[in-house]
Amino acid sequence: MADPKKPRPAFAPWDRRELPGSFTVEETARRVGHYKWVEMRLFEALGGWVATVPELDVKMRLGTHTYKHAWHADLFNKRLPELREMNTDRLTAPANEHVEAFFEAMTEPEAPDQTIEKLVGVYRVLIPHKIAAYTYHLNNTSSITDAPTIRSLTFILQDEFEDWRDGEMIIQSLIETDEEVERAAAHQVKLEKLLLAAGGIAGPGSIGNTQVTSEVGA
Repeated sequence: MADPKKPRPAFAPWDRRELPGSFTVEETARRVGHYKWVEMRLFEALGGWVATVPELDVKMRLGTHTYKHAWHADLFNKRLPELREMNTDRLTAPANEHVEAFFEAMTEPEAPDQTIEKLVGVYRVLIPHKIAAYTYHLNNTSSITDAPTIRSLTFILQDEFEDWRDGEMIIQSLIETDEEVERAAAHQVKLEKLLLAAGGIAGPGSIGNTQVTSEVGA
């Protein structure tokens, strides 16, 4: 019979997890606050476009996607009080002015004939950057102390990959001419430069690289 007084390791022999992750509690709270802000802004943008885009199939898909982002924001909001006893409203903020500028540019196309630009901003720029930042966080946080965030990110990433696929398929179905290819590419380049200047949706270090290599307008 095993001696109950014999010291045992914290985890079973087959479990090789380590307690610390790459982020402090403060850093996790900062990142989650930025994620929540991004999800809220995306929810608002897609919700507004549902009423204005003329293509019925796009309306229906955006309507489905917009409530996913509202749920994502709610998941991050509920995580913030658990991470640190802070004012969640204060933590819910863009990472920097370049992220704000990106959202202004992403939501700028308003005309009924600019559906391609609307979708390119979300599905060819923002969602891929979100997937990258969320995956980096998932892979580098503590599986013990930050398990609730890991669980939320796992659910959220499943939505993001599905929406990314849907959005890209819609974009491809809308682009029918060389001119539309050029419009899509030009808008993507414009927005990518803004996120490059921002360092990603959570600022410099969004995916671990801490150096911003370009400035807006470069």
